[in-house]
Amino acid sequence: MLTQTRTGSLLHQDHMRTIDVLQAIQEMTHRHPSAPAVEGAVRADLERLADTMRAEVERHFGFEENHLFPLFSKQGEMGMVVMLTHEHRAILPLALEAADLAAAALAGGFEETGWRNFRDVAAELVEREIFHIQKEEMGLLAAIAALLDPAADAALSEAYRMAVGGEAGE
Repeated sequence: MLTQTRTGSLLHQDHMRTIDVLQAIQEMTHRHPSAPAVEGAVRADLERLADTMRAEVERHFGFEENHLFPLFSKQGEMGMVVMLTHEHRAILPLALEAADLAAAALAGGFEETGWRNFRDVAAELVEREIFHIQKEEMGLLAAIAALLDPAADAALSEAYRMAVGGEAGE
């Protein structure tokens, strides 16, 4: 059985929060074939999406790239680092676009063209981000457990808490 590290646990918590938000958005887009009113559950889902994509994903990716990936690179884990960094570069602009579209809808509602655009962006984001999270859950968290000693894990988990504003937040 895989030993759970502090850092891995924080990243896992982020992953689960992000999946929860993405699934809610996916369900919302499937429930509404045409532009919904931006109220109630739709408003709440859009707010969660905007918050998660702007704050948590950006900080989560930044932490991995600035703290974890350099350690992995020093230990010869370049394949994982290159693959995950490449995925970050593809996902982050999409996540920020989804957040911007959600914020615009929160401010002024959806028109049909805007709704179709949001649905397209959201569908691509859900597909890419969930697949990315699955890779990190299977590979990155195992690598953290295998490559970090307890002192490095403690230091990284504290750095992560600081990077996301005091608590875990992807």
